[in-house]
Amino acid sequence: MRNLLALTFLIAQAQLCLSNDSVENNSLDDIDQRATKLMTGMYEIESWNDGTKLNKPPTISGRWSFLHGKTMAIIHNRIDSSNQIASVGWGYGHFSDGKFKYAYPEFITVQGEDSQSTVKSGGPFEGEREYNVKFDGERMVMTSKSGKQVWEVTPNGMRYTDQEWGVNKGYAQRVWKRISRTKQKTHQEKE
Repeated sequence: MRNLLALTFLIAQAQLCLSNDSVENNSLDDIDQRATKLMTGMYEIESWNDGTKLNKPPTISGRWSFLHGKTMAIIHNRIDSSNQIASVGWGYGHFSDGKFKYAYPEFITVQGEDSQSTVKSGGPFEGEREYNVKFDGERMVMTSKSGKQVWEVTPNGMRYTDQEWGVNKGYAQRVWKRISRTKQKTHQEKE
């Protein structure tokens, strides 16, 4: 009888562990779907704070989009009129297991004046960057592994703060307003 009770207890524990894993995975799937739905759309830059000055269009302008796992960034920096910078990058991003990973394998920057400029390839960071995803109500907060980059996304827009932006590893905070939203079907809506 004791052995039967012990065996029943072990089976119940195993089922509980398996069901907890299943609930945790379902929760992560829900977070991934919710995050994808919230992030999807096109954004236009409202401001860029470089740590000393808040710049707004037309001094700084740009668009960022996320759609079907594809990202695109276009930024025109006219803060220094004699050394303007225009960048365009395209790549990918995906949510999985409560994380967001993205990269710009294609990124081109043109810098200088109309009469003399340079073109270089290579993005603001190398390889793929990974963020942990958390929700606070409607607001999603994504923090990089290093903690130096924080992305806050709401239904109205996003704020991206980077303590190590670009080749100079300087401070940058960009505020983007949402200008379009594409409704992505959730897994349940597809079935």
